Amino acid sequence: MVVGTVFIMIFGMATVTLVDSVNESIKNTDYELPDPEVVIVSVTDKQESTGPVSTLSWTGGVNSGGSDYISGTTCDLVSSSSGAGATIEILDANGDGEVDGYNGATLVPGNGYAVAEVVTIDCGSDGSDGTATYTITAIEDQNTISISNTGSETVELSHVVITLSDTSPIQQGIPFQFTDHYTGGNLYLFPGEEISTEPFPLSLASHGFSVDADPDRAFLAIYDYNDAVSVTIS
Repeated sequence: MVVGTVFIMIFGMATVTLVDSVNESIKNTDYELPDPEVVIVSVTDKQESTGPVSTLSWTGGVNSGGSDYISGTTCDLVSSSSGAGATIEILDANGDGEVDGYNGATLVPGNGYAVAEVVTIDCGSDGSDGTATYTITAIEDQNTISISNTGSETVELSHVVITLSDTSPIQQGIPFQFTDHYTGGNLYLFPGEEISTEPFPLSLASHGFSVDADPDRAFLAIYDYNDAVSVTIS
């Protein structure tokens, strides 16, 4: 009888110890996860003062085709201002070394070009005289994203991810970091603070949309929080 009582006491003490251990474990894990509240204030899709090249025409309506150009060569569009990165594949239908046109499907739009700007067609070491010119007649729209910290916790900007999408036809873009297009000095977004990206052109490789596309939705994700708005197109 005494032995049985001892066993019962030992079992009871072990049970109490186990319950205390579980309670302590629950207490140790009973804390709130971070809940940052970052919202998209706006996403605009509009033409800026400069941007990627959309269309070109002969300067003054005159074929200023230069000489010594080779048809099918990819050439730079040298800006007279701040544009860079645009290239075209030139055409010389007559074989006389003059630029007669360009293959629109191969236009790489670059960025920083202005409407009515005259650009020089430079083919580098491929034999051109570098005097043929085009005038930019249109540039592509660019996007600007503004976000705000409406919560009480500071958020690291590198953790903010944006995804663009379209509803007609349905198309999902590629997620990209807000900091991919933000050039400010902030590493963190403090409570009550609002910041914006620089205007940026769309890219199939970076955003999942071509430069001339008009996605109409934007989705923001950070940790376990998300937000979505419609894109304002103007």
